[in-house]
Amino acid sequence: MTWEKKLLSLDELKPGMMSSSDVIFEGKMLLAKNIIITASTINNLKQNYLVDKVEVYVKNDSDSPLIVETNTIQKIENDFNEFSLSLKRIFNNISELKVPEMNEIRSFSKKIQEEFKSTGIVIRNIVFYGSGKDAIYRHSINVSAISFILGKWLNLNQRDLNLLTYSAILHDFGKTKINRDILNKNGVLTSREYKIIKTHPVIGYNFIKSIPYLDPSVSYGVLMHHEKMDGSGYPLGIAGDKIHLFAKIIAIADLFDEVNSSRYYKKVRGPFEALKIIQEQSLGKLDCRYCDVFLNHIINYFMGENVLLNNGKKYKVIQVHVNDLTNPLLLDEGNFLDLKKESDLYVEKLVI
Repeated sequence: MTWEKKLLSLDELKPGMMSSSDVIFEGKMLLAKNIIITASTINNLKQNYLVDKVEVYVKNDSDSPLIVETNTIQKIENDFNEFSLSLKRIFNNISELKVPEMNEIRSFSKKIQEEFKSTGIVIRNIVFYGSGKDAIYRHSINVSAISFILGKWLNLNQRDLNLLTYSAILHDFGKTKINRDILNKNGVLTSREYKIIKTHPVIGYNFIKSIPYLDPSVSYGVLMHHEKMDGSGYPLGIAGDKIHLFAKIIAIADLFDEVNSSRYYKKVRGPFEALKIIQEQSLGKLDCRYCDVFLNHIINYFMGENVLLNNGKKYKVIQVHVNDLTNPLLLDEGNFLDLKKESDLYVEKLVI
């Protein structure tokens, strides 16, 4: 079957349709060609831009638009949002108990581990969406996902994977006890506010270690997830092998979500620069062995992905070099583009 193109009004657009040409307004790429249209895409076009119509693919023997199933990336995003709401409820429940219990956390961990088995979709979701401004609940779900995946890549046994996931779920529980005005402050924190923020691992540790029959490794991961290999972290200022395995894994997952969200202290130019930041942090801050495993595995999930460059053009990722993460080899309609030779170009984002 072949496909033709048809202009539809914004009211005629439906999620799952595929754009058949670029939509550009005042020099800005609003929608690239061959992109699956989502509900948020439609809302964004209606609310923010003076665009009347979008060209989509239709069947050549009818006016029926091509509808592409998007339930993979959209379903996992919906699931992540539901998990975030569930985690908020669980944190509220265990906070009210004089002797906190792990039953809900265990059940929750089992449920999300089942969801996280689709590694490629999970990674793509976190790169696409990050955790936005939700520095506790959605962030903890994303960190749990990446920690679990990295734990599998490190060949942890099932018991340790379970304990690691508990620790990752709970790693920022202490933030629930910090003043929201400080936690959600826009701009630079004062030295006093930063000292308060830095208490959250200890708050979480003191609460979690009181849970009966819980392996101490869970609370150690919570306590130490901001420690650095060179001893410059907090709250203990310990270094190297004194930092617990779970904390080292969670630290990598924590940074991966942060650089793919809107909360990193400097602007990140796209998903490949996010990987480069993790590589840079492996030189003294994060455990270089675990970072190497993480990066060597995760670049495989970028192969074949469609990306949008800062010049508005879309390409497919053909090859990523772990020693030159920000300059992948790209392909567009039979033409290769090596970003190593294009100093003004970079990958701005992944596109569906």
